[in-house]
Amino acid sequence: MPRALINGHNNNRHLTMDEMDNNIGGLPVTDPKLREMFEQYDVNKNGYLDFNEVKAIYKGFENFGLEYSDREIQDHIRRYAKSEDNNVSFDEFCCLILSLAQR
Repeated sequence: MPRALINGHNNNRHLTMDEMDNNIGGLPVTDPKLREMFEQYDVNKNGYLDFNEVKAIYKGFENFGLEYSDREIQDHIRRYAKSEDNNVSFDEFCCLILSLAQR
């Protein structure tokens, strides 16, 4: 049997649930984990996160040694957070987090 290219990966090109839950960047990629993370940061329970809070969350993620400017972070968040009221919905938040998990 060939050795795994990524430690713990099963090499069959399909991700197991464990691999989904523990992706390389440590980002949540399952619906329950995304919901849990969103609700953790939605302290006032209004169903939205403030844009600046999302920006702070983004900065806290592993960026594999890359330093992003505030402008780059803002532009990336704005690709998914389309509302002009500086609120990020759960769906927008999920799209953003999933895009980060793909890089």
